[in-house]
Formats: sequence, C-alpha cells, structure tokens
Amino acid sequence: MQGLLRKLSFVVMALILSGCATTYVPISWGNGDKVKKLSREDLFLTTLFNRFDPDRSTVRVSGTSFDEVMMPDEVKFHLGAYRPDTKLIYRNLFQDYSDSQLRSVMLHELAHHVWYNGLTSQQREDWRLYLATRPTPMQAIVRSTYKQGSDYDSEDFAFTVEHARPCDLDELALLKIITPEERDKIMKEKFPKNPESPTGAPLVQTAAAPHPADDDAAPDEDAAEAALAKAAKDKKNRTQQHEIY
Repeated sequence: MQGLLRKLSFVVMALILSGCATTYVPISWGNGDKVKKLSREDLFLTTLFNRFDPDRSTVRVSGTSFDEVMMPDEVKFHLGAYRPDTKLIYRNLFQDYSDSQLRSVMLHELAHHVWYNGLTSQQREDWRLYLATRPTPMQAIVRSTYKQGSDYDSEDFAFTVEHARPCDLDELALLKIITPEERDKIMKEKFPKNPESPTGAPLVQTAAAPHPADDDAAPDEDAAEAALAKAAKDKKNRTQQHEIY
C-alpha cells in the first residue's frame, strides 16, 4: 500500500511539473506608445474608451503582474486578460503582438470592462435577450471551452463586440452603449462596401487578430460566423477568476 501511494505521489508531482506558469503584465508594458495610439486613433476603441474609460486607466502602466498555471501547449492561445478587481487590461508576457492582434486584445478586454463597470443591470439583461434572438457561434464555443463558473455573459459580450456584425452594432446603439452617429461611423469603416444604412427602431441619442469579416465585400454574416467558430476552436480553457482571452 505504501509503495502504491509513493507511485501515485510521483505521478501527481509529474503532472504538476508538466504545467507552466504564464505571466500576465499590464498591456502597456513594452507597448505603451502603441496602446496609447490605438486608444486615441482607432475608431471603435476611441468610442468605447472616451465613454467608459476616458482617463485610459485600464491601460495604465502601473500594476502588478500575475501568473496563471496552464499546460505548455496552451500558452500561445492566451493573449490577454481583464481583472475586475484591478480594472486593468493585461497581455501575455511571452507573446509578440502585431498591431492588429494588440487592437483585438484591447477591444475584447475593454468590452469586459464595459460589461462590468459601464452597463446597468437592465442593459445587461437586454443584451442577453438580444443574443437569445441573434445568437453567435461563439456562445456555444465559450460554454464548451471555458471552465465551469466562468462569466459566460461577459465573454459573450466581449466576443460579440470584438467581432461585431451589423446587427450587433445596431443593438449597441439601441441600448445606448454607443450613439447612432458612432454606430454609423463604425459601420462605414468596418463594412465599407455595405450600401445600406443601419435600420431599426428610432434611437435616442446619448452623450482584430484581424476580424474575420471580409472588408472587401458586402458583409456575409453566415460566412463571418463560420470563420469565427473555426478560429475559436483553438481557444483553450480559461480560468474562473479572471477574464482570460
């Protein structure tokens, strides 16, 4: 019996040692100029930053790093994180980011910040009801790849903002998360070949890695969603306590 326990202890130790820690640092570490420029020049990012984080505190350089234990082959899939306790956006210390990847991570993680700190409970509930009628492939993928206890609603919102369809931009404006004018500008930039103006009920005005949509053609929502689903299958399990992307 003692020999069996000793063998089991060796197996457990081997499993522990086979993993490794991924270090997350504030996203501005080593990328301060790029992050600042994106937050003030990218249309979608600027829109959200100006309303929900005008001081750009979520991308401040000051802040402690933290580690997450994962398998070695998982490290490359974890690009960023947002922590509600620090209200800070993080990047993977061991990743090299292109400008488009950095933008994608910023947009995704900033959306988490908006979900937790910028929306009312009614806006969050209205968004859940909206996705129930206009679901995306990401919802099923999030629930199959994220650990039990993860905030699925926050991930749904973040992925939808990151890969927004025309109907999603309409809903963001309808819920007063962005204004109709901001929606129109984002729509024009994101879907330049779409001749149709957004349609919907009258609105009340208020104060990626590259995205899969084809900017050279009119938006094909089914094709875009299929591309998102395929890309997201590479995502690994996320941790329960932080919004790991």
